[in-house]
Amino acid sequence: MPSPDREIVLSLISHTNVGKTALARTLLRRDVGEVADSAHVTVIPEAHTLIKTDGITAKLWDTPGFGSNLAKLAKRLRTSKNPVGWILHQVWDRTRDKSLWCSQEAIRNVQSEADVVLYLVDASQPPETLGFVGLEVEIIEWIGKPVLVFLNQTGQPDSERDRANEEAWRQHFKNFEIVKHVGTLDAFTRCWTQEHLILKKTEDLVSKDQKSAAKKLTDAWIERNMDIFGEVVTSMAKWAKIALTDSESLPRKDLTEKLRELVLRSERSKDLDKIQETMYSRLAENTADTVNELISLHGLDGQTASTLAETSLEEFAVKRDIEEPLAATIGGAVSGLVGGLSAELISGGMTFGGGAVIGMLLGGATTFALTRGYNLTRSGQNGVRWTEAHFVTQVKFIIMLYLAVAHYGRGRGAWQDPINNPAHWETIVEAEIELNAKRLNELWKRGESASSSATLNQHLKKFFQQSLSNILSRLYPDSQSLFKRR
Repeated sequence: MPSPDREIVLSLISHTNVGKTALARTLLRRDVGEVADSAHVTVIPEAHTLIKTDGITAKLWDTPGFGSNLAKLAKRLRTSKNPVGWILHQVWDRTRDKSLWCSQEAIRNVQSEADVVLYLVDASQPPETLGFVGLEVEIIEWIGKPVLVFLNQTGQPDSERDRANEEAWRQHFKNFEIVKHVGTLDAFTRCWTQEHLILKKTEDLVSKDQKSAAKKLTDAWIERNMDIFGEVVTSMAKWAKIALTDSESLPRKDLTEKLRELVLRSERSKDLDKIQETMYSRLAENTADTVNELISLHGLDGQTASTLAETSLEEFAVKRDIEEPLAATIGGAVSGLVGGLSAELISGGMTFGGGAVIGMLLGGATTFALTRGYNLTRSGQNGVRWTEAHFVTQVKFIIMLYLAVAHYGRGRGAWQDPINNPAHWETIVEAEIELNAKRLNELWKRGESASSSATLNQHLKKFFQQSLSNILSRLYPDSQSLFKRR
């Protein structure tokens, strides 16, 4: 057995079917045990290495859940001079008395193994409705091990709701001195930035000779996750560079003629439609590849489905009619003027005194029509690329996808593309995008210049590093210290 200063032991404890094994999978980034929506799926305590560094180990025990029948023994336990000793010396059949047998195994594990107990509660129900919780924590208190309470089964991330739930549970446990912390850590929807608090809080609770080991383990956990965050930033910067520099070309004369026809006939161009479709296909493929990389980096199984490509097309590739918005934008008089001169312009005229003005108007109209109808803009003499507005929308889209991956717990199963995301994510992301409007404009401009390609990636990495850090820090204020390390 390792000496106390080389190992920290955490026992994951709860009532049965609250999600211990699911949370263990999320924390360990691998499948352990068995997960099912039924009581007493885990019947034997299982130990797993949570993190290891310099010969020091944090061990996580996944234990059988406390059974409902334990409440029937409440009076007997509370009147006993040695309630823990009494329950551990009882003989219960593993099959006939499974509920009590599992409770006994959980208690034995806490007594013999744990330095700190991680006690999970079902946050989908008010604490006052879960009468068994008091007895279970009372038993742990009799053993004398410190407890960190975490709320599971919270649903979609919602910081205001979580704070209210935490306070309600804090009040519920106020008479238990062994409860040292109440926080939220949902097996399905937690964010990786919340996990380090397990080890951080443990530092304050272990014996003096274990504190150094606990701190080293906390630092190792944070460093590992921040290394992954760095790889995320690199992946997203690569994605953005591809989007910024993507373009399609036509012979200069063909492009000019097609833009004229786009304005003068107010009709979509088949060739431009094809260009747009080609570029959107590349965008969808680039996005899917990036999301799959993010999924893998976060220790998840599965890949984004084909629906993601369809979602990106729906998000970006709205095929708009040209005529009505064009007329509304350039005004009836100018619209008529351009229309009246269409024959001359098509034949290459524009030699009258007002030709320069008309040419300028037509140039503005073609830019608008190309932007409005295709989310494209001129690039060089004969090319088109994504507009700045479209690129900014792409950035918001990929950040929202990143947040979905960052919150997806392995205990939930293989990755599934999000159907919808919490509204407050979008509010925070939009605020960050707006704050960086000038910076994104500069990045978009750099994307057109081949000479800036060498430095573009570094600028993009810096943008995503800072923006993602800001967003995650706003969502989870306790995580701000993580990003100050880099």
